[in-house]
Amino acid sequence: MKIIVTQLPLLIFLFCLMFSDSVCFGETRVLSESQLKEIRDIINRRTQQEIFSKLGEKPVPKKIIDDSVLLVKATDILLEPDVLEKNDPEHKIILGKSWILKRRTLALIYLSYDDDKMETFFPILVNEVHDLEEYEDCDQIMRFAEEHILKVASILIIRNDKKIKIDPDSLTQWYVEHVERYPGRNSEQLVIKFLDKVKELNGVGMNDKIMSACAASFTEILLASRNETIVARGKKLEAAARWYDLPGKPMQLTGTDINGNVFDIADLKGKVVLVEFWGTWCLACVKDFPMLAGYYEDFQKRGFEIVGVNAGTKNDNELSVKQFVRNTKFAENKTITWQIILDGLKPNVKDRVTTYYGIETLPQSVLIGMDGKVITLNPPKDTLREQIQKALEPPIDPETLTPEQRKLWEQKKLQDATELEETKRFAETIELDDKK
Repeated sequence: MKIIVTQLPLLIFLFCLMFSDSVCFGETRVLSESQLKEIRDIINRRTQQEIFSKLGEKPVPKKIIDDSVLLVKATDILLEPDVLEKNDPEHKIILGKSWILKRRTLALIYLSYDDDKMETFFPILVNEVHDLEEYEDCDQIMRFAEEHILKVASILIIRNDKKIKIDPDSLTQWYVEHVERYPGRNSEQLVIKFLDKVKELNGVGMNDKIMSACAASFTEILLASRNETIVARGKKLEAAARWYDLPGKPMQLTGTDINGNVFDIADLKGKVVLVEFWGTWCLACVKDFPMLAGYYEDFQKRGFEIVGVNAGTKNDNELSVKQFVRNTKFAENKTITWQIILDGLKPNVKDRVTTYYGIETLPQSVLIGMDGKVITLNPPKDTLREQIQKALEPPIDPETLTPEQRKLWEQKKLQDATELEETKRFAETIELDDKK
């Protein structure tokens, strides 16, 4: 049996639920006549469907967060009507642990909707949600809690939140575990909504970090769906997964340039190469060309090459691309002198490199090292010069360094490792699969 308290202020309510696990377990609480009447009224007025409508995807208004009465009303685990009908003149009801856990979880969900309280309560919710696994009657609230966690964590990582940092690998694992626990279209749609939001980050560094972590795992999820539309989305993601898996590997890129010459990027091994996917209509692509022309002029003699891959989209064709390259001039009479590949001319769409790597938005770029392996995807333009210079430098052999040089080199390696470790700090402190 269970008891419901509706008259306590929110802070007292939360302290009882969240910080006093031992309180009330196995004890008997007595409801007053007024409390019992209010509970009956709540049950009579609110169907379960009406209650769940309050738990939709929209953020909960602050007035609900700060009102403990409404907080208790907005749950599917109100006192069952049959409990109230039992012949108990003293209205004694025993409070069980699962009842406490459910309401504590619900309270944490509502509080973590609020930006002002999120930093405190969201990590608590993530760490404690799996306590619900011990109780069969908690499955519904657990599923809702996990969906809420994934939505909030997705928002935090997409906006690159500074207070609550989410590690892309950890978030990917959370999604995978949720889909395994609750397979079906609802979970698959949750994945797709997240991918759509990440896609909007095109050109932002966080996009590549997130997609590098999740593309392969999410591909498996979508391809396993029974829904043809979701499977089709999975096939596109499968191609994109090749793109995000490129760092540290050679890139596949062949074709014909605007002069009719056969091109294979493997022939450029030994040079540093920047591959730019672009279109004549793409303003974001074209605005970078003056900068690229300057870099090409500065570094070509040292072994730097640029390869422009025209995607052949939005009516770009051989003639329009040739005219654009011939007629475009930048400051100081700089022109496009690097090689331009016409990927869009390949008659079979499946043969195009943009199809193979799932490239659907422009611009996209790849920086390739002298060993023929990809250094990074979409290098930030404000650091591109430094990255090119660094890639053109021969690799350091520690054995040839002086003691002082070796000391500085080791300090730099230690600093890089420390920075990498800090990005995973949140993952180490918050794990969905931790069980108390």
